[in-house]
Amino acid sequence: KITIINKFKISRRMDRSIISSVSFMWAFHKVQPSEVVDKIITFVVDVITPGKGIGSSSWWMKGLRNVQRGTQRIEKEMQFRNYLAHWDQEFPFMHHELIIRYATGILASTVAFTIYDVLRSDSRRHGR
Repeated sequence: KITIINKFKISRRMDRSIISSVSFMWAFHKVQPSEVVDKIITFVVDVITPGKGIGSSSWWMKGLRNVQRGTQRIEKEMQFRNYLAHWDQEFPFMHHELIIRYATGILASTVAFTIYDVLRSDSRRHGR
């Protein structure tokens, strides 16, 4: 019984290379860096910006605290975006969006490579 896989004997090293390259290219082109940057900035601002705090429980004071917190969040977000713009001007060859694309590609390549190795080792153990 001859299968297509048996006809095209590809070395395990070449299998890994192909899977790694294809997954890297797919993720590199599929990722939307602006969405990733927005999520990261939102997370960091949420962590850095202080919470509700303590104070009077009147509706007016709660509203004032919400406005203060919103203002702090906007200031922090603008500060991070200014840092990114400065980074892009300082290092144009390593634009922050390019870094995100590369990191996503490396992660996808590693995950695909690991899954392939696990599946390959399982099929060898079961005699397939």
